[in-house]
Amino acid sequence: MLSYKISTQAQYWIQASPFQHYFTTFSGISDTAGTSQYADGVRGRIFNLRGPRTLSEVTISTPFDPVKHADIIDFHKTYGCEFITLTVTPVTCGEDPAPLGQRTITIPDAQLTSLTFGQADRTSANPSTLELTFVLDTFTYN
Repeated sequence: MLSYKISTQAQYWIQASPFQHYFTTFSGISDTAGTSQYADGVRGRIFNLRGPRTLSEVTISTPFDPVKHADIIDFHKTYGCEFITLTVTPVTCGEDPAPLGQRTITIPDAQLTSLTFGQADRTSANPSTLELTFVLDTFTYN
């Protein structure tokens, strides 16, 4: 019988170079092929074609610290189109996590497309967040 050791969504280290911060959420990889339909003009049936694949944008976020995260905001102000490397590493659970296994999701060619921060609601106790969105063309899981 197979035995799986499923990890929780909390068991990941999420990083983006060149920043020295850890992020708390990662939207995940979505690699989807386009499709189209056609009729052959003879049968009463619609046929499907699979097309090229595309990777959807990814988003990382963290609770916003106006002092510690100022470097990210400053970086965004002068950002051109340089590649940023995102890494998402599975880790063990507990107070002192360590990498789990040998594999890490790596996105070597992420390009920053959006920065969102500074949400405010004076009636709320929810943390304000800093969110970065990226486009990408490749990823590895090695």
